[in-house]
Amino acid sequence: MPRSLILTVFVHEDLTDYKMRDLREQFDWVVAEIEEISGRRMTLVFVPPSEAPGISDFNYIDSDAPHVLYAYSKEIDFYKASSPYKYDDNLHKFLLLTRHNINSSTSGIAAPSGPYAIASINYRAPAHEVGHMFDARHEDYEVLYDGWWNETIMAPGTGFSPLRGNANRFSDKNRENIRQYLEQFD
Repeated sequence: MPRSLILTVFVHEDLTDYKMRDLREQFDWVVAEIEEISGRRMTLVFVPPSEAPGISDFNYIDSDAPHVLYAYSKEIDFYKASSPYKYDDNLHKFLLLTRHNINSSTSGIAAPSGPYAIASINYRAPAHEVGHMFDARHEDYEVLYDGWWNETIMAPGTGFSPLRGNANRFSDKNRENIRQYLEQFD
């Protein structure tokens, strides 16, 4: 039986006025999608600001998004090192959920196939960054038609159109990318 997946979502203190139920809705469909693709159970863990002060107050707004991701990864490494739990970075992913974009052109960033991501609560950024952590790629997104044009979740910012809807799914190619990534860890 394949090993389970864990997505730990650290809620930034700038989201304390949001209800946890509303935050969870950002992830329910993508968790179900990855479970269906992989045949693995995915546990979604929300960490409120009071339980992770060094992460929940992390200063993520910066013009240099890769630098922000690197600094955040160091905070997560410290968090993991201070825990008695043994983490498998291939199957356990960490996302910082924020109110604002990192900068004017970046609503989220992830280490491709890595364990770290930051995403604003805006629209599709959380699911998009989760996809990157499981090896979904921009170049493999699709525009689907079912009476209206809808983009699959990995549409890059440059390909995104406000006139198209959100398909709330990964493209067939990205589904295969995710499946192949996870099959390495059976």
